[in-house]
Amino acid sequence: MSHILYDKLIEYGKNGKYPFHMPGHKRNDSMLSGMDPFDIDITEIVDFDNLHHPQGIIKEAMDRAASYYGTDRTWFLINGSSCGILAAINAVTDIGDKIIIGRNCHKAVYNAMTIRNLKGEYFYPEYVSELGINGGYNPEILEKLLRENKDTKAVVITSPTYDGIVSDIEKIAEITHKYGAVLIVDEAHGAHFRISDKLPTPAYKLGADLVIESVHKTLPSMTQTAVLHKCGNRVKEEEVEKSLGIYQSSSPSYVLMASIDRCIDVIENYGDNFMGKLLIALNNFRSNVNKLKSFYVPGKEIVGKFSVYDMDPTKLVICIKAQAGDGKWLSDILRKHYGFEMEMEAPEYVLGITGICDDLSQIQRLYESLKEIDSSISYKEKTCDAAEFELTRNDRAMSVYEAQKSESVPVKIEEAQGKVSGEFLYLYPPGIPLLVPGEVISHKLISHVKEFKKMNMNINGLADMENKYIKVIK
Repeated sequence: MSHILYDKLIEYGKNGKYPFHMPGHKRNDSMLSGMDPFDIDITEIVDFDNLHHPQGIIKEAMDRAASYYGTDRTWFLINGSSCGILAAINAVTDIGDKIIIGRNCHKAVYNAMTIRNLKGEYFYPEYVSELGINGGYNPEILEKLLRENKDTKAVVITSPTYDGIVSDIEKIAEITHKYGAVLIVDEAHGAHFRISDKLPTPAYKLGADLVIESVHKTLPSMTQTAVLHKCGNRVKEEEVEKSLGIYQSSSPSYVLMASIDRCIDVIENYGDNFMGKLLIALNNFRSNVNKLKSFYVPGKEIVGKFSVYDMDPTKLVICIKAQAGDGKWLSDILRKHYGFEMEMEAPEYVLGITGICDDLSQIQRLYESLKEIDSSISYKEKTCDAAEFELTRNDRAMSVYEAQKSESVPVKIEEAQGKVSGEFLYLYPPGIPLLVPGEVISHKLISHVKEFKKMNMNINGLADMENKYIKVIK
């Protein structure tokens, strides 16, 4: 009997490719002591509590998590960080309220805007043009936005970014609270920060009110597991719980809840030791790669520039300095010739995710592979500027909600300039919209899409699966 998806997964597990991608357990079940999901896959039977009304063992597990993190409350999420983002925004807004959001936020934030018909003001991060990545948020720009929009209910930002860039959360929280708003931080990629003081400080220790973390991204936990933290008294606990009741499955997985619980036990008892060894290996990796002529892996040297307050050293942004190729080129070589599966390829770089479950010898092998690639290509410095891929600042004609509710028609992307988008358009991963419904389609955006298609980048969001047509407001 053929099982198309299952068989493919088993094949991938046996093909020897090393995962520099999430989930953070890296298919290494030793951290979870060989947990068999079928053995613990149950429903809400007697003595096993209920995630939607926790009074027993689930409450104890979440209370232990809150104690470890140092938060007022920590909720288990079995619908991923997306669920936590939706619930957090739902808990602090009414229909039609105004929020300020980081323009590089995950699509879940925009979905929350649509569901709640929220008025959104965009907070753009700075841009690290020589690397082709988003930098941090400038607190002074946020203060200007809040001064001009005093009816703002919440500020929603992403820190760290997919590439590991951390903003000045303490200052941002101070400014947000000064204007009576709530700060929600999508810290999905920073669930490991609590492990070591050599890592950036978590947002919930710096004044953020609600913080969402994906434990599956960088920690030994199964895909779709996350946590939602609450600190302070600006958000009502019952509102969060009511919202989670809407966005969490009514049949929560005990497998996933147990995975979170086991994960927290592992990092509490062994995390600092494993992280210390990982950071030594990563420091050596950066030092060695940065001696090569064709590649560069940024580190703490960019802190203090582009509103970068701190940087997550476990993220490997492998930038390509030579004209030999782009991110897709390097990712393909690493996959086909060296057996590495990377997390993401971008126009100017390849991203690798590391964590405490990594085999440290594979980090050294990745360096040796890059060294071999470096010696095999004829080096010629790039002349193009990575700034050409900066997040486009599109004009807005209507709200996301209005655009989603308006009648739309498909047109060829090349003929869509000046029209109002009825769809999202984003590169996946990481799921940051390049275009949001209600925004005007510019010549620059169309040029970007053409370049991304040439590079075979993974464009998502459009109803047309071939990405030839885009729906625009009729």
